[in-house]
Amino acid sequence: MFKQILTETLYRCNAVPIALVTVIVLHSSTLIASELQNETTEGGGLVELFELESTAVGANVAMSAILPPGFDRESASQLPLVIWLHGGGGDRQQLVQTKRYIDQFFIDNVIPPMVFVSFTTTPFSGFLGPWESFIESELPEAMASRYNTRTDREGVMIGGISMGGYGSLKSAFRNPTRFLAVGAMEPAIEPTLTELPNFTRNTWTRGPAPSLQISDNPVRLAHDNAEAIRDSGLNIYLECGDEDYLNLHDGTEFLHRVLWDKDIRHEYHLVRWADHVGVTMSSRMKEMFAFFARSLAGGREDPVELPITDKEQQLLDLVAERAAAGESPPPEFSEYLSSVRGATLHAHAWSSLKELAAEDPAMERNYAELPETSLPSDTAQPSVD
Repeated sequence: MFKQILTETLYRCNAVPIALVTVIVLHSSTLIASELQNETTEGGGLVELFELESTAVGANVAMSAILPPGFDRESASQLPLVIWLHGGGGDRQQLVQTKRYIDQFFIDNVIPPMVFVSFTTTPFSGFLGPWESFIESELPEAMASRYNTRTDREGVMIGGISMGGYGSLKSAFRNPTRFLAVGAMEPAIEPTLTELPNFTRNTWTRGPAPSLQISDNPVRLAHDNAEAIRDSGLNIYLECGDEDYLNLHDGTEFLHRVLWDKDIRHEYHLVRWADHVGVTMSSRMKEMFAFFARSLAGGREDPVELPITDKEQQLLDLVAERAAAGESPPPEFSEYLSSVRGATLHAHAWSSLKELAAEDPAMERNYAELPETSLPSDTAQPSVD
């Protein structure tokens, strides 16, 4: 009976090609209208479950929030807001289930005090239509009213897993000036700029559900909206396991390549030996939220334009002399390179050679326009004796 219901649901659902149909069972929950507070980890944060009346959606939306340790509603300063979108078949409980990880991230100072918020949609909503308006405008304003969180672009980030990764990228790429950063874990996106047929390597997870509109594919959005995304300075984080059972690493890799070709800066992790679920998820989530923390801090950790001291200039001169003589640099230069001043000295050491390439127009790009990875078919193969 459940299999029949699931098949019919997939057939009717014009949503993201989604993974993990079993999460319908694993993550189902009853909507709770009344507020519930529960502190479960020593030094950890607080969970609140509540409902939000939404004009955009036209219904009450079941919400969950994780508040940082020591949060005081009366005295809380404007904290950053992380909007977390659940995976396919999930609901607001997916955020609650990550609380033990987020608590540790707070305790270990991986992330600064911030508020996480999530909500329940239909199981395979794709966060399409009215959900985009809810995410981009209505939700940040409601959270500011409830928790005094920030609503400005520099204080709002969005992320998600699987279908939530798809929804996060879709909203961020369509409106890149709304969010400071977007993080997508194993996003449920297809590796195409056009359409894919059903029941192929990258669509079999849909069952009989029809394909998404290509205009909603984050890959196509990145392609079509590249200039706006690039100019916005949106901080982008992508990751996926290279053994994702649902083959979502294909779409993630393809998006990485599109972002590269469009010269859009981003961070990308293809995680070796990782699946769509399993024990790797906590460490992978830590990496993504650490990226959010770095985004809030301004991002750059290795300045290359610090003033050079007389002592450092003497060291650079010595490095140049040794290099001209075919000798290794002195040990103290290696020590410098691993310090906060390392990037500056490294840049100075190479600057004269870089200037010689200044006329190459490719030097103006963040990433090179790379050649094809296959040789032309008429290329002669080397003979083997």
